[in-house]
Amino acid sequence: MTSTNVPAGSDELERFFNRLVLNIAELDRSRLDGPIQLGEIHQSLVPYRTHRAVLGVETNQDYEMVVLRFLAGERGYARVEPDEVRHALERELRAVNPEPAVFRRYGAAAVHLDPDQVRVILAEQEARPAAAAPAASAPLDEGPAPEAGEEPGQAELRFSLEEEPQEPPEQTGRDVTIGGVQCGYCGGDLPVGRTVIFCPHCGQNVGVMHCPVCGTELDVGWRFCITCGREMTGLG
Repeated sequence: MTSTNVPAGSDELERFFNRLVLNIAELDRSRLDGPIQLGEIHQSLVPYRTHRAVLGVETNQDYEMVVLRFLAGERGYARVEPDEVRHALERELRAVNPEPAVFRRYGAAAVHLDPDQVRVILAEQEARPAAAAPAASAPLDEGPAPEAGEEPGQAELRFSLEEEPQEPPEQTGRDVTIGGVQCGYCGGDLPVGRTVIFCPHCGQNVGVMHCPVCGTELDVGWRFCITCGREMTGLG
């Protein structure tokens, strides 16, 4: 994917780490010194839909592979705890056919950023003149406004924890009206007779599911993956 928002001389993994550090620093710089919840990284700190252009990834599966590489410790950018979760991610990355979205199972795990590499990014950001800083390095102003017919995620890269206009929160929940419906991530029972957006057991967004084989995003109620044909069990 070619984009003027993609910094030259860097790859997807480096850009991901750079954006994560700058976005956290924009929110609360002190958080860079402590553990970050794994699920928060891909859900709100550097989500695919608002950062795919600046990361230079074309598909959600490409994005998930970058996140897996990051969490598995490639280049020492991060260290995941507990050890069993980190080892599981490392094994998956080394697999012949890795499952990129496997990290979604460990949303409660803790992620520690390498302090030396964090300091390098912050120092480079502070040394860069504000007027000459490229759009990709400005957490609150990234890219032009979308043109007619263009998806918001392709042009609007503004960092925000708010939902995109085309996806209001009330449309992302699951209307659980019968018993026996379970979370597709942890298998926990979901509340009956309620509109459930996040699993009360693991905190994952149950209104957005991904195929465990190819990582394709699936709409609620789909029984089969539209990409690989895998039957989705446990989606209710």
